Amino acid sequence: MRSPSVSLVLLGAVLFGGVSLAQEDVAPAEEEGTLVPSVSTEARAALGLGTSALAACDDVATWDPAWAGFEAEVLTLVNQHRVAGAVCGGVTKAPAPALVLDTKLQCAARRHSKDMGTNNFMSHTGSNGSTPWQRITDAGYAYRRAAENVAAGYSTPAAVVAGWMASSGHCTNIMNPQLVHLGVGYFHAPNSTYRHYWTQDFGAL
Repeated sequence: MRSPSVSLVLLGAVLFGGVSLAQEDVAPAEEEGTLVPSVSTEARAALGLGTSALAACDDVATWDPAWAGFEAEVLTLVNQHRVAGAVCGGVTKAPAPALVLDTKLQCAARRHSKDMGTNNFMSHTGSNGSTPWQRITDAGYAYRRAAENVAAGYSTPAAVVAGWMASSGHCTNIMNPQLVHLGVGYFHAPNSTYRHYWTQDFGAL
């Protein structure tokens, strides 16, 4: 069970049409916006993602079965919210089709959660300076729309999904019908500050 002294942290970011709105919720909630370039069709074609993407995902291809179970449970819980509809920050969201697991997004999500837990930090920016969009692309997912939710300190899938659903920006990402794929990454780092690290990477091709 999570120690009462450990804070719970949520981060969310979304990219549509080349503009990213990054939202950070750390009690009290703070918001900031950041412009991020989209990946052009030409750039996607030039990336040669096949071999490099496979290599990038090698270190998360084998995963603790309990962690993988947590990831699958998050997908199930998220889809339960999507089919039911939700209220995000006072705005009613209509039911949306279920998200489909994408292994490339799962790779990106796992890599980021592992990075956060191993290096004891909490951010959308990786320890190497990477953005969510770079990590998603590096994993071989040539997105047209993408979003990322990140959290730390939540010890169960139910707790982290409840935290995201209670936060307007994260809930909006979860309920967005224009996002059709999801990858979830969970990493447990018992000697780190937050111990439990979560990433959701959403996308549409």
